[in-house]
Amino acid sequence: MYKSNIIDSFYQLGQALLEIPEATKEKAQIMNPWFSQSFIQLSTNNWSDALSKENIEEWLKDENCELREQTLGIIMAGNIPLVGLHDLLSGIAKGLKVSIKLSSSDEVLMLYAIGKLIEFCPELKTRINTEGKLKGIQYLIATGSNNSARYFEYYFKDVAAVIRKNRTSIAVLSGNEDEAALKRLADDIYMYYGLGCRNVSHLILPKGFELRPLYEAYDVYMDHVNHHKYYNNYMYHKSILLMNLDKHYDNGFMLFQEKQEPHAPIATLNYHYYEHIDEVHTYIEQHREQWQCIASDMSELKQAVGLGQTQKPGLSDYADNVNLLEFLS
Repeated sequence: MYKSNIIDSFYQLGQALLEIPEATKEKAQIMNPWFSQSFIQLSTNNWSDALSKENIEEWLKDENCELREQTLGIIMAGNIPLVGLHDLLSGIAKGLKVSIKLSSSDEVLMLYAIGKLIEFCPELKTRINTEGKLKGIQYLIATGSNNSARYFEYYFKDVAAVIRKNRTSIAVLSGNEDEAALKRLADDIYMYYGLGCRNVSHLILPKGFELRPLYEAYDVYMDHVNHHKYYNNYMYHKSILLMNLDKHYDNGFMLFQEKQEPHAPIATLNYHYYEHIDEVHTYIEQHREQWQCIASDMSELKQAVGLGQTQKPGLSDYADNVNLLEFLS
């Protein structure tokens, strides 16, 4: 019965996320100005697609979902809307009690989602705790920076833990991409203002690749520069590059710099060139602990997702490639 209830409640949640009251979305944006109305809607649409009956049943087909008395602690991030929801659903699906430390940056939307889950499955009321007290837990899922990860590793050293650090995503182009493919790549880069670990912040381009087609494909996101926080990042990094006389390209709202560094700050994009696909494989392997996604339409990259797909993960697309259902077993 519990598994049936969980599947139904997850599906109903997916539908409810399409009907979040405007006042709730506005409050979420006030609490976190990075949460624009369009990106809140994007997140809820993607979650609704992921939480179809078919997807949930496929995800949980090998799970018995029996109730357990162990407790999962979750320390949530708040960089993009509802980013901690998958961790919560995984814990519930494994029948665990869940104690959550919400991010103040995404408190409003997560509390709405939790409230709906309890409404659809009332027995969760005594099994989900949002007071943020993570004592007496047997499992931990924590998402934060490299610095906070060291604290988590020390403080929770006696707990079975998945501790996530800073990651980013990369895109590899062959040079044969058409305009439509480059526009899909723009989604990978600019959705959520580039704040997610699934956002592409580094491009690997074939030698001789011209950047201008990228500029033109990215124009759809030019309005980013009108967002005050994004604009401040853009102007800050532009000033640094100009003062240091560092070579870069500027399309009016994004700064492009040729460098090997995987991570790039908000409003900037790193890139470098390759002559042979083996160079790409070597670079990816050298930095493999830093990638969340590899985006490419090239058949040579078996581990890649298609261009435009990084921000549309399914229920079985686990952060850091750690299968939470297996971990929580």
